[in-house]
Amino acid sequence: MKTKRIICILLTVLLLVLTAPSGLAKGIADSAREKAMLGLLDKVWYELDAVESERMSSGADKGEVTEAVRSAAVSSPLVDAGSVSSIRKDGFTFRVSGMLCNYNYKNRNTPHVSAVDHELLADITEAFAAMNGAEELNVLLIGPFYGQDANFTNQYPNEAASIAEATGGRCTILSTSNATGPNIAAAMPDAGVVLMDSHGADGYLALTTDAGITSEDYQNGWASSSGSNSAYIDGRYIEHHVARSLPNSIVWMAFCEGMIRSNHGETGAALLRAGAGCVYGYSQTVTFGGEYRYETHFWNNMKYNDTTVAEAFNAMTAELGNWDPLMSSSSGAAYPIVMSPVDPYPSNPDSHQTVHCDWKLFGAEVDPVELQSYSLAPSDIDIYVGTSSAVRFERVPENANNYDLVWHSENESTATVIGNDNVVRITGETIGSTRVFCDVLVNGANAGRAYCSVNIIPLPPISDALNVEGGSLAFTSSGTPWQTVLVEGRLAAKSGNKGVNNSTSTLKLVLDMEAGETLTFDWKVSSENYDKLGFYVNNQLQGSQISGAPDWETKVFTAPSSGTYTFEWRYKKDASVHALDDCGYVDNVSYSGDALPGLPGDANGSGAVDSVDALLIFRYALGLEDSLPAFDNADVTGDGLVDAADALMVFRYALGMGDL
Repeated sequence: MKTKRIICILLTVLLLVLTAPSGLAKGIADSAREKAMLGLLDKVWYELDAVESERMSSGADKGEVTEAVRSAAVSSPLVDAGSVSSIRKDGFTFRVSGMLCNYNYKNRNTPHVSAVDHELLADITEAFAAMNGAEELNVLLIGPFYGQDANFTNQYPNEAASIAEATGGRCTILSTSNATGPNIAAAMPDAGVVLMDSHGADGYLALTTDAGITSEDYQNGWASSSGSNSAYIDGRYIEHHVARSLPNSIVWMAFCEGMIRSNHGETGAALLRAGAGCVYGYSQTVTFGGEYRYETHFWNNMKYNDTTVAEAFNAMTAELGNWDPLMSSSSGAAYPIVMSPVDPYPSNPDSHQTVHCDWKLFGAEVDPVELQSYSLAPSDIDIYVGTSSAVRFERVPENANNYDLVWHSENESTATVIGNDNVVRITGETIGSTRVFCDVLVNGANAGRAYCSVNIIPLPPISDALNVEGGSLAFTSSGTPWQTVLVEGRLAAKSGNKGVNNSTSTLKLVLDMEAGETLTFDWKVSSENYDKLGFYVNNQLQGSQISGAPDWETKVFTAPSSGTYTFEWRYKKDASVHALDDCGYVDNVSYSGDALPGLPGDANGSGAVDSVDALLIFRYALGLEDSLPAFDNADVTGDGLVDAADALMVFRYALGMGDL
């Protein structure tokens, strides 16, 4: 009976298809074909994944693994005959029923951090977007590997926010699983500045998800399957999927090989056809540190000197060099490339280019709106010596534009300024007080001034910088001493042996602890791979040393027994090569014996309630943490449990969106 029923159902479905209108039948057939095509891709990648896994488990190196996977692709009857390319750098390309695929060893085997961090990042992005109250944001950061590959830092999230601050606009972040092809195509027409911060190869941008990518995209070469449910897209994908033209935007492609010779500038050309006014990218694989130097120099000129792309590009290369600043030789080094209506793809992308593009960050023509009143916000600020802070020009109405600002410091030996018609960045040069002001010009005539009082104060002693609020731990330093710095908006300690080969800079703390008491701290490093930061207890390394450019991470040490403990943070440098900031950082050191008791939300006992507590509670609620340093503090709802409700309340409190 059951068999007959199944047969009847199948016959009914078949009859419906055969008797349905031709459009419906075609739609069902197309859907089935699409599913079959993508299923074929999955099958091929399943076979290649197995080969890769087997070779890696046997200890094979990158070249051996890549060659083995390529051999498997050549031998597979499902891979189009003759479509497998030779190996170039980290991988090769091939086709399956005409669908483009890209195997890249480096991108597939990059270490990843916890997915929980990604979810929290998405929550934070959404929360800030809600606070901004804007549906259309004019700065778009595409960062599918931000928060996932430990080499990526806060460089571009900070830059995106800074550009939005300078223009008075808004910014949004599409990262990890939110950075799908369709989402990118939908967001780009609303952005005047697009920053792409991810991995890439052969002119393609690497995404962590293949959601929304179709077999047609793969067959046209607009997208490339890269296995593990991920994909690449190029400029042609965006060109063919945007709902309307891009708004004469600038697209900054920070990823490797965006303008590589083998792609013949196709990605840049497609983005220009889609409406972009300027596209920037690299001819080869670029280092993180070199790219960050280029990016900082270029965008500071665009934001604060109101330069054209040509002026900013030519000044950047004149000061930092024609190829990747961290590469000693031009051989195989990345050259920055610009494409625009007046800058075609260069005949030799691996050479210096003189750029002519006159695109400007503040170049849009708009109807004049008269200025009624104005002020500077804040009107009184404290700045640590050697650091910078921004002050905004507040205007009424908010869309007023018929004015120009000329910025001054009353004492440039105390503070210097660089600004535009929206914001000024003030840098503290020496300890003291002065005033910063702007002359407001309307139709060329001086219409008044707005002032801000500025106090330049010394950086606090290193122990004050390291302790959490209310802490009293005393630190010492040996080797080349550690020093107080302001990094990413926080006071922290920084190792002092930058650029000194074969050296160690040590930060030290000695504590008498009872069994079960904890020492908690945040740390990060910014270095080349062979210079490392380690944490030692009684001269024994705890866990692994860190290198590269990971984000801040919180560590907790629990005393196994009562006694005296000597804690050391050591930044060790090898015999050659310096990269990035070339240092280690430590911050927010707290001892549970000194922690403020009973502070609601203070899950780590640091004496403060912030997003670190929210993440810690969230991880505990998901079973990713076995215990909490301060369980009672974490139970902010008072129901005797620590769960997602507590994490949400602490998160909202940390963003200033609610009380505890």
